[in-house]
Amino acid sequence: MHKEWKNRVIRIVLVLSYVFFFAVYLFPLAWVGLTAVKPTELIMSSPPVFRFQPILEHFIRLQTEWKFYGRVLNSLIISSGTTFISVGLGIVTAFALSRYNFRGKTFIPIWFLSNRFLPAVAVVLPLFLMFQKFRLVDTYIVVILANLIPTLPFSIWLLYGFLNDIPRELDDAARVDGCGNLMVLWKILLPIAAPSIAVTAIFAFIFSWNEFFIPLVLTRSRVVPVTVAFAGFKQQFRFDWGGMSAAAMVCLVPLFLMVTVLHKHVVRGMTLGAVKG
Repeated sequence: MHKEWKNRVIRIVLVLSYVFFFAVYLFPLAWVGLTAVKPTELIMSSPPVFRFQPILEHFIRLQTEWKFYGRVLNSLIISSGTTFISVGLGIVTAFALSRYNFRGKTFIPIWFLSNRFLPAVAVVLPLFLMFQKFRLVDTYIVVILANLIPTLPFSIWLLYGFLNDIPRELDDAARVDGCGNLMVLWKILLPIAAPSIAVTAIFAFIFSWNEFFIPLVLTRSRVVPVTVAFAGFKQQFRFDWGGMSAAAMVCLVPLFLMVTVLHKHVVRGMTLGAVKG
């Protein structure tokens, strides 16, 4: 009886702890959501007003005043392109690192990861001068290629760890059946590593979606993403808190949809390999 009571108390404490931390982490998001549908005259009211008639004025102004939904499309194109190239090149490179033996193999994944910490300012300014000569500034391809600088090394390092955990015996069995290296990668490793690839794609997309300094330097007006567009909400004498909050909620939608679609793979992929040797 005493043990049962003790277990019940522990469960109650755990549940209350989860509720507390859940509330703490969700409160800023809830506050932004309320601000996005709150009338402008009530946003800065003191004390805060929680009972009001929700409005969609701020979401409408995002397009009429800021052309923000076009910026969302730019971010989707840039982030999707960066994710596709980063994951594609990452898979091929990680496969070579995990399946072939050559000099310096041990240090190459660490070297790739170290490039992830390279300051963007050390790379993007020379890239700007080079692309400016070819009149390629403010184009999707330039921003995507520049975003690969911080994203691709992380994708390679992450995928290398995933593929390296898949037993080599599966490769040998496939080669006995007549598969070459590409067929082994396509028909054996990729289906097994699908959860890990999904996790890598999510990280690559989020990194690209949140990138600010690279597009700030390499864009002007045509392909400006949402991160740069947010700077426009700071006006000369005030912040457009309603518009900024509405924009924040809009920016969460693609990330939420991506994680929702791939959530089945996330837990498996975060175990660093679907098959352990």
